[in-house]
Amino acid sequence: MAASTQRASCDDIVDTLKAMRSIDDKIIYELNLATPTQSFRGQVDPTSHCQGLYQQLNNTYEERGSLIGECLGQSQARLQELRKLATLKRDDPIALRNLRSEQSRIRELQNESTIEEIIRARSLKVFEEKCRKFYKPPR
Repeated sequence: MAASTQRASCDDIVDTLKAMRSIDDKIIYELNLATPTQSFRGQVDPTSHCQGLYQQLNNTYEERGSLIGECLGQSQARLQELRKLATLKRDDPIALRNLRSEQSRIRELQNESTIEEIIRARSLKVFEEKCRKFYKPPR
């Protein structure tokens, strides 16, 4: 469940985020591996597994948040340029279409940011429920 280490372009951010969110999709499975039943506790150290899983979650959250923020910043800068261009070329349908397209892209990135918050909250809640006996993450 290693996170993607290569940096993606902002053009395919939705697909990249979907791939990067695989750890959150598999959180229950990972937590079940990290916190085995009492009969298997001697074979697995739940404290180190929970700590490792928390670190992995935290790293992917930072990476995804950084990617979304970076792409949002790029889109907002591009939007300002397109607004200036659209002001100069009021009757140019291509300039207006590009402006609307960039505005839609910004809304999409803002939605991804909201989705990220929801996924993070859900995963951390499940993590807390399963690992609270074994590992307390730093605040």
